[in-house]
Amino acid sequence: MNYNRKRSLSKFFSKLDIRVLLVFIILILMAFFFFFFQYYRHIDCRQVYFTIEAERKQVGEIIGFKDQTPNARSWKWDFGDKTEKRFEKDPLHKYEKPGVYTITLEVNGSCVFQRILEIRDLGRLVDSTKIPKIIAPTVVEVGQNIEFYYKYRGEAFSWEWSFGETGQLDNTSEFPVYSYSTPGIKRVTFVINGDVTHISSKDIFVKPRKLINTKIKDTAYTVEKAAELFTLPKGTPQKDPMEEFMRYIPGVPLETPVQKKIREIEENKAPDISENQFQLLLLDVAKQSKTKEDFSKYTCGNYEFPVIKNNKTIMRFSEFCENIQNKKIKIESLRLTRNNKNCIEGFTIKYKVKKGFIWIYD
Repeated sequence: MNYNRKRSLSKFFSKLDIRVLLVFIILILMAFFFFFFQYYRHIDCRQVYFTIEAERKQVGEIIGFKDQTPNARSWKWDFGDKTEKRFEKDPLHKYEKPGVYTITLEVNGSCVFQRILEIRDLGRLVDSTKIPKIIAPTVVEVGQNIEFYYKYRGEAFSWEWSFGETGQLDNTSEFPVYSYSTPGIKRVTFVINGDVTHISSKDIFVKPRKLINTKIKDTAYTVEKAAELFTLPKGTPQKDPMEEFMRYIPGVPLETPVQKKIREIEENKAPDISENQFQLLLLDVAKQSKTKEDFSKYTCGNYEFPVIKNNKTIMRFSEFCENIQNKKIKIESLRLTRNNKNCIEGFTIKYKVKKGFIWIYD
């Protein structure tokens, strides 16, 4: 009987086409692959969420969007203003017109989340580099003379100081001196060249004047030894050797308070780098011989400032460095933006990438 069973099985397999068996095995493997792929991509659509980072939510402001969805693998952003869709995790975007926009995020090609954002027209954006910096102590006493200085990158020809005590314009000199008569928190405001759009302010805490105890203790002084014991015998007058030594030391002009304050600020500035030198560093990043950390001293350690790429895409500097790695790029133009400490806080770049035998805009 066993012999007949083996014979029937061998007869069955001899009639089975090997190609049919291979197709059957391939279909099973594909089914397993599809199942695990869907399981890996699966997320709970109720957990899809993103945050909006904006200071004023106004026209022309660079707004950051951050996805907070766990297990997200792909993203598709629609900012509701008919601009191109974006596919990175945390994009930056700028609205050109005021209105109410619906931001739509599609995660892993299946889950969708929407938020409403109102963009207002609050006038033109204030350029922080044109705001003067007030240099003054933050804590003073009543009656103490305070010297006010400032740092400004442009050319100044008029100055308007208000020290927050009289409620009106107090001084129009360049470097005024003022003393407060009442304690409390005083807000100093400063306008250069009449440009109230870029007004500067600083809060100063004025402490009450300290009470001084003027009572003199009634104590008698007792002479322990005779005064004659402390006198030196008379001798031949001699020339002080330090007088001869000081004759040959060149005089060094003393720093004025204004120069000292300005020097202290300039010592904290980032080193200068030209736009051509910055382009060479970016080319080294593309060749993978440099990284974003090599820009630290020029960006003051900030790698998240905005980069406007080819006049159509805004991304963070760290993402831009990752995007150009291991690519052949040709930079056509570059314009850097710096703050009052000479730190690079953004730039606009136009460049091409070589694909095959042609150069195209990335």
